[in-house]
Amino acid sequence: MKVKACALLTAMLASSVSFGSTIAIIDSGVDIQHEALAGKIWTNSIDNTINRRDDDKNGYKDDINGWNFFGNNARLINYKHNDLFNDDVERFFRIQGDLLQGTASEEDLNWVKEMVQDQEFVGSLNKFGAYVHGTHVAAIAAKGNDLAEILTVRLIPVENPLQEIRKNVISAMKENKPLNNIVKTVIKAGLSKLAESQGLSFGTVGSYVHGHKMDIANASLGTGMMQARMIITPIVKLISRGEEPSAELIEELAIHFLNESVKSQGDIARNAPETLFVFAAGNDGSNNDIYPVSPANIKLANTISVGASLGRTQIARFSNFGMKVDVLAPGVAIESAIPNDLYLPLSGTSQASPYVAGLAAKVLDENPSLNAAELRTIIMETVDVKAEFKDKVKSSGIVNTDRALFAAKASLTSSLIEAIAESRNIVADIAEEGQIKTQNLSFKMPALF
Repeated sequence: MKVKACALLTAMLASSVSFGSTIAIIDSGVDIQHEALAGKIWTNSIDNTINRRDDDKNGYKDDINGWNFFGNNARLINYKHNDLFNDDVERFFRIQGDLLQGTASEEDLNWVKEMVQDQEFVGSLNKFGAYVHGTHVAAIAAKGNDLAEILTVRLIPVENPLQEIRKNVISAMKENKPLNNIVKTVIKAGLSKLAESQGLSFGTVGSYVHGHKMDIANASLGTGMMQARMIITPIVKLISRGEEPSAELIEELAIHFLNESVKSQGDIARNAPETLFVFAAGNDGSNNDIYPVSPANIKLANTISVGASLGRTQIARFSNFGMKVDVLAPGVAIESAIPNDLYLPLSGTSQASPYVAGLAAKVLDENPSLNAAELRTIIMETVDVKAEFKDKVKSSGIVNTDRALFAAKASLTSSLIEAIAESRNIVADIAEEGQIKTQNLSFKMPALF
């Protein structure tokens, strides 16, 4: 009885203190001046003035609110891309959300069909989407959490050894080496080196996140089969002297590259073991167990992979799935911030991932003693389990915020297993609001993030 009273007192004291969890947004840059992020931007307590000095001796001068690994400086966003935003761009993204939810009009559908044939528009659309991506993601992670502190880690560059692979392939061809030999010893070795160089960059980011003791890190980024094929096809064409290479060969090399990437990029999480890394599962509509995605397929105690749901009973048509995807979260037509105090609905597993990152931060605020693995366990074990999601994601479910928060609070005075069991008994599943109908599309929808 005395032990239980002490535990209760500890819980009461903990709940009376305001703990603000920190979230690193590893992305394309964040508009830290946006109204939606007011009061939620992490500030370096030591290197907190622009003086061109590395006051905290971490190797990054003036990293007051984060660091730009793209430019190796503290410039967290480039506002020159604001001019890409116009009425057509806004209309496209809003119609995209309607199409994915089955509510678009015939007029809107025909307009989108016409616009996706305009390569200049599609190029501008994708560039704009990349520009606003980090701000959109950050605001999702911070939404509903006044205690959140957002650290910006601008998307990292990767030293690209593709030219070296090309040079080695040409050299091997001049020596009349057999095709199989070139593929096995030259191209695969080069792709392994590319994956290794990416891993080094990811490891550097992990060390930076660890150095600033981030609780959560969201990475709505990655390479899947489509991107891998685009990297590999031009190289293999050299061997066939311009002829289209076989799909089987490209697939073999792509899977090799992605598996190597997953292994090497795991350093991002290994270098920050106390941080929970939340990864977007990818938007190819494919099975991550068969076609790897990196970093989403990194499986460590402090990582979680997130697919996108449509409503509470459907996986979004674009979302990747498989047992290497851990949970689902809302990812269709998510209204969130974009630079210059504007808002826009975007869709993708990139939007589902920060939803879970934000949930993890709230869970940790309820019980700051939880470690990264325990955060992952609470989120996965408190989902709404659905028959539709069995064999589609590892947890067979979609996150339930209220249940996860209940379990976190209960874990202050109970074991984690007992707290989760109690949360499942007390907190009901979230009801689906009406039936969502999807619309068949005769074209590939661009600009999914």
